[in-house]
Amino acid sequence: MSSISLSTILSIVSLIVMTVMLLGGAVLMATRRREHGRGAMLGMVGCIVLLVGVALNALIVFLLPALGDSWSPSEIEIVLAIHTLASLIVQIAGTVLLIFAVIARRNPPQPVQPGHPSHPGHPGQQPWQQQPYQQQPVQQQPGWQAPPRPPFGEGQG
Repeated sequence: MSSISLSTILSIVSLIVMTVMLLGGAVLMATRRREHGRGAMLGMVGCIVLLVGVALNALIVFLLPALGDSWSPSEIEIVLAIHTLASLIVQIAGTVLLIFAVIARRNPPQPVQPGHPSHPGHPGQQPWQQQPYQQQPVQQQPGWQAPPRPPFGEGQG
């Protein structure tokens, strides 16, 4: 029975943490897609692309010990060079997608449609969910005028 090296254990822990983080990010962005639109979609795709990079790294972590026994050092060097290049391309693509997700234009707020559950006149609405009480303007006595109000920001300490 062979013992697992500390670097292999750290690699596995790193892969698990990155997988959980990227899956969580993709799910979070998928749930916020309606509010953030294109930005959430770009972010979700960026997380998935970076997840492919984690899978490539996992592949090399688990295959490298097996390759070391049956392949020559020059063949392993070629495999590692290809892996490094592929990993670089995936990391760049995923990071660029996440950057574009941050700077993408957001969807403007949508107006509330009549009949929508959040609209005050919705038929299934409970009495306590209706519009709050709005005070009616007070009828003033003839010959009385209200004092003028200062503009916004003036008169406040």
